[in-house]
Amino acid sequence: MKQRILLIVLFIVTVTLSAQSNKTTNPHQEIINQTDEIYDDLVNIRRDLHMHPEISKQEKRTSKVVADYLKRLGLEVKTNIGGNGVVGILKGGKKGKKIAWRADMDAIKTNAPDLVDFKSKKNDGVRHICGHDVHTTIGLGIANILSKQKENIKGTVYFIFQPAEETYTGAKDMINDGLFDIIKPDEIYGLHIGPEKVGTINFKANELFAYQRSLEVKFKPSANENELENFMNTILKGYERNPLKGSPLDIINSISDPKKGVASKETIFKDYFFVEGTKLSKVKDTMFFNASFFETNAQNTREIPIKIKKQILNSKFKDSFISIGYTRAFATPINDPELTRIAKQTADNFYDKDMFNPLHGQIPYFGEDFIFYQQKVPGVFFFLGASNIEKGINSMPHSPNFVVDEKAIKYGVQCFASLIFERANSI
Repeated sequence: MKQRILLIVLFIVTVTLSAQSNKTTNPHQEIINQTDEIYDDLVNIRRDLHMHPEISKQEKRTSKVVADYLKRLGLEVKTNIGGNGVVGILKGGKKGKKIAWRADMDAIKTNAPDLVDFKSKKNDGVRHICGHDVHTTIGLGIANILSKQKENIKGTVYFIFQPAEETYTGAKDMINDGLFDIIKPDEIYGLHIGPEKVGTINFKANELFAYQRSLEVKFKPSANENELENFMNTILKGYERNPLKGSPLDIINSISDPKKGVASKETIFKDYFFVEGTKLSKVKDTMFFNASFFETNAQNTREIPIKIKKQILNSKFKDSFISIGYTRAFATPINDPELTRIAKQTADNFYDKDMFNPLHGQIPYFGEDFIFYQQKVPGVFFFLGASNIEKGINSMPHSPNFVVDEKAIKYGVQCFASLIFERANSI
């Protein structure tokens, strides 16, 4: 009898120790389980943010929601950075890397009707049509999960909640307000909702988007307006390569098929130049020729004004020419190739290998000020699929019928909590 009781006790002790060991040695299963536990709460947070959208530089309520949540998790919290920016700091107990995660918070003005039941309650004409409410929620979810893993985290994790991404000013504002005096990350990561299939995450080393430029050429009014406009359009036409046709959604589908969640290596969007629009106007004693274009090659963007100037000076319009230059220049996020490789490898170790899919080519029409962090710290920016064609859900940012499959929140929290955990624990 005593021997039987002893065996039972030993069995219980063994099972208990085994369970504790699994909990310690398999934090990624814990991350998955804990994400499942808080998923409904995260959906409620996202819907609350969606019902209270705030445009760039007015994200006061959103900022407070974020700061209060992070404080409840026990994180050190810094507020009012670069306006309404918030930073949460989670410190591990041992030596490891310092990893930053960035999420943007602002909405945009639009009169397009919302297709969900949880519409904006107060801010008419403002809507989360780009998914930043989801980005904020995912950032809070990752912070929640990793705060529960604090005893297993060696390094430090910084959570950056950024205002004013839509105006391309928020990242610069936070940096100029001393962000990198407060935090000292070794690496930085972030994501954006995309039209790809929910359950997929798309990535690419180096440039993600085409370079966007707004060119302005000034002339004296002595030139014939019609002839000058035709001349300038002809010059720009000469730079055209693989002109893109179709809607932005059609183009992105050719880079990454949202139905299959995979990308085509044969896409033409690896190398193109096309003009979005041109306009000739006259103000007092000066004529302005303005053009907007997309170019995949950074070197070409530097050379184009020089080449155009040379063509003008060799034409009959040389005496009318005043100056040429860019009035707007949107840079593209440039993903660190080695960190991109490591992120893919890390995800494959813990999640379905078909979840992470490569992008081929550079996406036009869109931009991201995440590049300004990458100019200070190496990092990777991802696209998180949130479309569900079977349910009629199209997550094409800025489209009137933009809707998100909220399961994307779960995938985003799980995968990137695991990635950040591994990177913070790397030496």
